[in-house]
Amino acid sequence: MTTRLTLRIRLALAQFALVGVMLTATSVASAANTLVRVTTPLGGFTLELFDDIAPVTVTNFLNYVRSGRYNGTVVHRTEPGFVVQGGWLTFNESAQNFMPIAVDSTIVNEFNVSNTRGTIAMAKVAGDPNSASSQWFINTGNNAANLDAQNGGFTAFGRVLDNGMAVVDAINALQRYSLTTGLETVPLVNFTALPLLSANLVTLSMSVIENLSANPNVFNSTSNILQVKVNAGELGLLSLAFSLYSLEPEVKIQAISASVKALPATVEKIATFNTATNELTLPELVVGTAVAYTNVVFQLTDANQLIFTLKSAN
Repeated sequence: MTTRLTLRIRLALAQFALVGVMLTATSVASAANTLVRVTTPLGGFTLELFDDIAPVTVTNFLNYVRSGRYNGTVVHRTEPGFVVQGGWLTFNESAQNFMPIAVDSTIVNEFNVSNTRGTIAMAKVAGDPNSASSQWFINTGNNAANLDAQNGGFTAFGRVLDNGMAVVDAINALQRYSLTTGLETVPLVNFTALPLLSANLVTLSMSVIENLSANPNVFNSTSNILQVKVNAGELGLLSLAFSLYSLEPEVKIQAISASVKALPATVEKIATFNTATNELTLPELVVGTAVAYTNVVFQLTDANQLIFTLKSAN
């Protein structure tokens, strides 16, 4: 009910989009839950991790994310309407071989959440509930009847947020190829003939959505995440993250609704959101560690999808 009401508010009153974001964030994700941004050649999506429900599994997953071991890994298996799986292999184009990433010790099973569409779970060895290590899969169908009942139940430890399943479904729909023993269902992009190119593979990078910078408005060019602290007037003081939506023909960013948090106090160089003009203004935009632009103005152009288009910058 809250989600449907929020959608009606957004459609009817675009100037209250940030209120819609806050309502959505309240209904979709707890502020305590960790968010991870996943980038692929077919687009990006955000994961909400179930920190309190599957703490051991989440900690294990974040160890791989924060160490960078998932960066450069490939989606090595897809089953249409069932799963998209990764977290195991990288590819060396010059040597034309796949190499497994370094893995930590296996972890205890924490099955508590059903394997419904959009959840992310850990893969494991048949007959051993406590054998999960680095490999994960996203359920592209409702697999509760199957995966909840076998091998102690597969631990679902997070879910894909907002419209991210459109990207996952696009990966799931790619043509699959048998490359070698153990890699019989690898999704490839624009593949015509060997040798295999890195560009043919669905490569991944992952980063935790967190603003560790003292600067209020920071763009991370590795994860393509813009972290903003904003004074939205009567709507309050907020911090939130945006993902880069497009560069051409216009620069567009999309608010990640589950990232919205209330700020306890204002900060220097805080951004502002004008509810009358639907403009988000950043006095300074830091890229890396240096101020790259000043007076950056984004216009809310799609209240339903929370997309802002760059209007001007100095």
